[in-house]
Amino acid sequence: MIHIYECDDSFLYEIIEDYKESKTEEEKDEIFRSFCSSIWSSDNKRRIYKKSVRFNVRKDLLQTELGQVFDTWSDIEYTYYKSMTKDENWRFIIRQKVNNIYTRYFDKEVILGKEYMSLLKVPKKLYYQWISGIDMETATVTGIIDDAIDNAEKVKLRLQKEKMSLSWNEYKKFVEDFLMRCFDNCRLIGEYEDNTKINTRLDFLTEDHFYVSYICRTLEGYFKNYQKEYYGVRRGHGNIYSRCKQCGSIIEKTGNKRMYCNKCAIEKERKRKREIAHKYRIAK
Repeated sequence: MIHIYECDDSFLYEIIEDYKESKTEEEKDEIFRSFCSSIWSSDNKRRIYKKSVRFNVRKDLLQTELGQVFDTWSDIEYTYYKSMTKDENWRFIIRQKVNNIYTRYFDKEVILGKEYMSLLKVPKKLYYQWISGIDMETATVTGIIDDAIDNAEKVKLRLQKEKMSLSWNEYKKFVEDFLMRCFDNCRLIGEYEDNTKINTRLDFLTEDHFYVSYICRTLEGYFKNYQKEYYGVRRGHGNIYSRCKQCGSIIEKTGNKRMYCNKCAIEKERKRKREIAHKYRIAK
């Protein structure tokens, strides 16, 4: 009978120890494939859903002109995602990290930047200021809210540009490649104990937490490096990065005046020259 390695009911430390102690590449591959299968089959799927910046206008104010303005903006929807899991099983925790990385770097529908969310909350903030006794003019409030919502949309488009393009299926392949590196580069707890003399009284849960933390932290690092390779910038601890004002790509900040990536800088210069040539022709 051919033995099929099963990860679902094993501790993570057992899986990694079995992988490290395997005598052949075939055994390692079987263990790793079972591990990946456990991650992808986890019930902790990636979920996005709608939330709202919501408030209720007092009934006695609903018939007022300003109350009707606030009521119009009393329920502003945005896209949110399941970012945490209460389950302490290693499969759920690692899958949650995998889900979160995709949402943060690649999912253009989920935008939760501080500036964006602050703009969405402007109507709610103004409403509570109003009912606290601050005098407000309807036209002024309408203008402030309209500007905030317009700016929120602009910020959302800018933040969407800052996310990379990668489908979920393509992403899964990169995740598996990076997880393989995690397994190959991971050191067993025993090696740390021998070298650093840390407490050897580690129970099963603590050992699993050790490896879960290592995998999640390392995955994050791999995708940060992937991001730099995606945009073609150098990796280095001393490098400072910013975003291109035109396309949102990452650029290496080599001076205070650099605001565009090479491609956008070239296009901007071409546009400037075309405008100069056009003005010259009109003047003639």
